[in-house]
Amino acid sequence: MTKIKTTHVGSLPRSNELSDLLFKKDKKEKIDLDNFDAVVKKDVKKIVKKQIDIGVDFISDGEMSKISYATYVKDRIDGFSGESERKAPRDLDDFPTFKERIARQVEHQLIQDLAVHMN
Repeated sequence: MTKIKTTHVGSLPRSNELSDLLFKKDKKEKIDLDNFDAVVKKDVKKIVKKQIDIGVDFISDGEMSKISYATYVKDRIDGFSGESERKAPRDLDDFPTFKERIARQVEHQLIQDLAVHMN
């Protein structure tokens, strides 16, 4: 039997310590960059070990140093703000009640996420 190689795409769970530093950095708050680098290195080492332990074939750093793939470009190239209005998929126009419910859920989740990271 041939083994199917495994990997993943995207961010993996970060420590609370690193999440706090990433949010501060994103808000342009002053942080100790040496400490930030050390925490990133520690979290990457931990997540790489976990991937090896569970048998992932193609290991990644879990995007530990980035708050989001969506902000990665804006932090490196001038002319990108990282913010844009998102339009709902057109197929939802046929179901306005459902479209409203989804919008409320997304808004509620964003508020909850902000509240967690502000405490």
